[in-house]
Amino acid sequence: MDNSVDQMLNEYRARLHWDRREYKAALGHATAAADEALTKEDITGYWRMTLLLAECQMELGLIQEFAASTKKLSESSALQGDQAMVARAKVLYSRALESLGHIGESLVVAQEAAAIELNEPSDTVDEIEMLHGLVAALAESDQGAEAWTHALRLASLAGQQDDQHIAGKAYWAVGNVAFLNGDAENGIRFHKLAAENLAPDNDVNTWAFFNKASALARLSAGIADQETLECIERAELANSVTGGSPLMELELSTARAQWLVSNNGAEEAVACVQQILDQRELLPEHLLADVEYVAALALHDLGRNDEALAAAVHSEKVFIAHGGRRRALEVRSVIDSINAGSH
Repeated sequence: MDNSVDQMLNEYRARLHWDRREYKAALGHATAAADEALTKEDITGYWRMTLLLAECQMELGLIQEFAASTKKLSESSALQGDQAMVARAKVLYSRALESLGHIGESLVVAQEAAAIELNEPSDTVDEIEMLHGLVAALAESDQGAEAWTHALRLASLAGQQDDQHIAGKAYWAVGNVAFLNGDAENGIRFHKLAAENLAPDNDVNTWAFFNKASALARLSAGIADQETLECIERAELANSVTGGSPLMELELSTARAQWLVSNNGAEEAVACVQQILDQRELLPEHLLADVEYVAALALHDLGRNDEALAAAVHSEKVFIAHGGRRRALEVRSVIDSINAGSH
């Protein structure tokens, strides 16, 4: 069988598995189709499949690989004639950068994507994708008012969507912005709409990521109630069902430790944090900074202020270096609290 037929079959199977939310299988076929397209110098086919395999990597939480694929796509000279594809590649690259904690770079790329004038009016899904990246980057960069303006447009588009998966992810992004802006009421409302659209039987991977993100957003807003704990537990369950990544487990353990600090469990939280730090080689720098932030909270509660201060100072440095101004400010308030208590 020549590789033209192979390519067509692999592309067909990749899209079939993608539509069924079977991302591992879709990734395998998209990779094969991309390789075959490259062999026969079908540049359009190659980039089309590279875009799909990048989206599979994102859904599977393979963030380093996702970032590498989308960087390559967004910088490719072969794409420059197709503005819609360049915009889509930049949106995905922006989201990869945000996931890796590179907030400043993420915002620059998201704004580049938003500034691209498309040759023809983009469809709703393209606009949702573009806004999704932009609102996340703006909110994390502490530009909450501008993020909310775009988030309201995103919510309006989500309401017009027939595809529940796309609508759910849009509502999720809107809820995140509300939480980051200190608007817990809208945060809870939009995350509830997201949960209604992102059913676990539809896509367990996304359900795990959503519940983890919802728990983190609630904790960041100071909401450490039973419902927040249930978000953590749902994410843990979904992650174990999918045979999820060790990194996701560590992130969920960090969220659980933060929940414990807020519920008079500082000692248990310190033990939990220590177990996470024993596997620090698995953690990228910005996630290690998250762990150190939680460690600082727990140690400060226990009166171990020298240790708490060392953890907090290092955490703040990392967030500043990554352009995460909002997170740096959160840590700064802990540093101020520790310093005030030691005078």
